[in-house]
Amino acid sequence: MDLEFAGKVIAVTGASRGVGRAIAERLAAEGAAVAIAARSAQELADAHAAIEGHGGRCLAYACDLSVAGEAAAFIGAVIEIFGRLDGLVCNATMATGQGQEREAWQAELALNLGHGVEALDAVLPVLAPTGSMLFIVGADADSWPQAACRAGLAAAAERHAVRVNLIGRKSEALADSAAFLLSQRAEGIKGALL
Repeated sequence: MDLEFAGKVIAVTGASRGVGRAIAERLAAEGAAVAIAARSAQELADAHAAIEGHGGRCLAYACDLSVAGEAAAFIGAVIEIFGRLDGLVCNATMATGQGQEREAWQAELALNLGHGVEALDAVLPVLAPTGSMLFIVGADADSWPQAACRAGLAAAAERHAVRVNLIGRKSEALADSAAFLLSQRAEGIKGALL
């Protein structure tokens, strides 16, 4: 199925491996230029090489998205390099699990929720009119920080006209679903949690 990504630019955080990389590779295969961000410079370079090795266009941006300002800087780099942004996938997450010390769940919230909200704020002024956002949040039923992140991001998205959806499972098999939700074929779907 042609998802009509040719000429479009999609940014994906946490894209050096796993579901983020699978989504970036799927989007590139559909013709989108992709910008990928993650902490691990080597894994990021490997993902970049794989995408470009299959004929895709890719910007790799090494950063720590749990640090304030990094998500906004990534979006700024995407606009500077590609001149546009048609979609954003916030996939960078961590799970500390139940019963962890305060510092651990604060770190989880800083990455899972903090980078998503910061990216949302950075994207709104530059996102193409038909653009969309997708938040990938872990589905650990025993983790209240994960539940708080899902609820917080959904609430933040509701306040804006942009089309935002959430995926509550981290599985590489969801790359096709993620690509569909970002495409114009899913223009009527907003606020869904898959």
